Amino acid sequence: MSDQLIAWISAVVLVCLSASAQANGVTIDSREYKLLLRPENFAGDPGARAAEFCDGRLKPIIAAHLDRRENGESRAKKSFALHHQRRVSFKDTADCILSTTGFSYRERTLMATDAGATGNVETTLKFRSPDIFLSAASRFEGSEGAKSKFEEDISIAQGAVSRSGYSYSISRKQPAGSLATSLQSALEAFPGSLQWLESLPATQPRPEALLGTGTVFAELVYSKARVDLGSDTDGEFDLTFWYPSDAANRDRPTVVEISFGYETDSGEVDGKVALRASKLFAAMRNELSALIAPGTQSKTSRALPTNCREN
Repeated sequence: MSDQLIAWISAVVLVCLSASAQANGVTIDSREYKLLLRPENFAGDPGARAAEFCDGRLKPIIAAHLDRRENGESRAKKSFALHHQRRVSFKDTADCILSTTGFSYRERTLMATDAGATGNVETTLKFRSPDIFLSAASRFEGSEGAKSKFEEDISIAQGAVSRSGYSYSISRKQPAGSLATSLQSALEAFPGSLQWLESLPATQPRPEALLGTGTVFAELVYSKARVDLGSDTDGEFDLTFWYPSDAANRDRPTVVEISFGYETDSGEVDGKVALRASKLFAAMRNELSALIAPGTQSKTSRALPTNCREN
């Protein structure tokens, strides 16, 4: 079966699944398409690499593979600009109880150079599964002011075929001095999460288990570039660079990810929007095939403690 036929079938399947982002009362808030890229191709100044990638790769792909807007112009809009500079880390237990059951626990802080930087840490607990109903059933809670999101993530599996995962997450901010050191202290900030973890198959979590931290990364996120998907819906691109936080210079990233996503209309997605997004992702997979990173396409996995990472 040819790569073009596989891409076409994948696009059709995604549209069939996505014309409505609701299933038996489950409402998807947003959809995000992701590709991990070979970091060695982005060595040097990240701002320059982002501009080159936008003008030399993304915009030509959009122009070649998507229909034009009513005014005859390409559906590509704007260009990348530095949006976030953050420190990112993930934690898990020695027996990887979180990652092996679909959970992830992230800590993220704005760097001093980022506007709005404070002493607070954003902590995010996420549960992810290929089963949309299982993810929806995980609805744990957060403290007052916490933000929740139910999202579909579209990435690629072996053979460059698209696959979907569904994640429910809650993010909250807390003082840097009160960070979690054990499984219990991490989950108690998200009521219902420990009970959900305990209910999953073949899990016997030990609440007292200590948490270990994976590689701490300096994260640079370039945003603002967009694609007009129609029906007043823009897909918003992020080009994300991860560097070891202790690196003297940010000229050799460890992880590079290109992603684009869009919000649903209370769970509804226009069929033409879904089709354009699927066609664009198929075109990106094909046109950027030489740049796609080998191994796992999970960015999170690459930041976990070493023994918890995927291959």
